[in-house]
Formats: sequence, structure tokens, C-alpha cells
Amino acid sequence: MFVIVVGCGKVGSRFAQVLSEEGHDVVIIDNDPDSFKLLDPDFGGLTITGVPIDQDVLKKAGIQTADVVAAVTPDDNTNIMVSQMAKEIFKVPRVVARIYNPAREHVFHEFGLDTICPTEITVDLIRSMVLCQKEKSVHTIGNSPIVFSHQKVQNGDVGKKLGAVKLGRDVHLFGVIKDGEFDFPNPEMILSKNDVLVIASKSGQVQSKKN
Repeated sequence: MFVIVVGCGKVGSRFAQVLSEEGHDVVIIDNDPDSFKLLDPDFGGLTITGVPIDQDVLKKAGIQTADVVAAVTPDDNTNIMVSQMAKEIFKVPRVVARIYNPAREHVFHEFGLDTICPTEITVDLIRSMVLCQKEKSVHTIGNSPIVFSHQKVQNGDVGKKLGAVKLGRDVHLFGVIKDGEFDFPNPEMILSKNDVLVIASKSGQVQSKKN
């Protein structure tokens, strides 16, 4: 699958890295060349520096043949413009946009765009953990139910870098709750005893972390 990731922040860089490791063809775009330093040295995809709402930049990335475009910049306006261009002009089969402001989610849906809102997901997870003590919550992203679960860091992983932790098959690390604060995964993060891993998986594929 050929995927274009727009935005090389914490989420975009990690998402691109995971897709590349899974064997997908990945191009990641950002207007700040320094942002690509977030990618691992062995990143197997391509990087393009440029303004993502510029059609020439998108064409340089190969958007005409892309299977998926994921707009995950820190700016909702940029994400919606990139998503509209990908869907309406270049007819990309699958377009996903990350949004920060839940109040604007309806705007994306009016344009027929699939969205992911980390704010809503994080609030629901923390609420479930604090009030309901639920270990799992389900959110529909696109047409797929995604299960988010939390697992306490095992004793054998305390003191390790997050990137060294092995997960089960078909699951992905969505983030870490450390001292009550949620953060997106950083492979260099050192795990502590009371940290909680937030795991994402398609419904029916959640597996426990391997020892």
C-alpha cells in the first residue's frame, strides 16, 4: 500500500515509521526540514519538504497514485484543506484527518472525511480508567471499530526505553500515561513502575503484551 503522511510531528513520524516497518511504501511531507529528525535513522520511506497544501508538493509526493493520505499536522485547517484536495482533486481512495478541536469534527464529516480526534479518545480512556476502571474502550474510526486498552508496565520493562518493549501481533502503541499525563509514544522514553501503556487494535485482535 502506498501511503502519504502529511505532518512529521510525534504522531506523523511514528505513524510513518510503523507503516514503513510493515512494508508499506511511505512518503512523509512537512514544511520544516528539521522535523524529519524525529524519524528513525533507518526509516525506509521518502521525505519531502514543502507546504502540504501546495498541489505541486503533493504531486511530487506521488499523490496521483496514493492509496491513502493521512493528514496529521498540528493545524486543523491544514488537515482539512489537505484532506479536501486529496479527496476531491486527486481522488485518493482513502483519506484520514487528525483533528485537535472536537467541536470542528462535524465540519470534516460534512466533507465526507474520516477523522481521528485524539482529544476525545484520550478523555474517554482516562475517564474509563479513573471512574469506571474499564480496561478497554471502542471507537469507530472510518468504518472500523478500534479497541483501545491499557496495560500496566510489567516489572521486566521498568527502566527500559519504550522502543524496546515488545507488543503482541496486530496491536500498536497509541501512547503512554505517565504520572497521570498522557503522551504520544516516544521510543526514547524511559518507562517507570506506574506507567500505563495505551494499546490500539482492530476489534477482535487485542492481545496481551508479550513477556
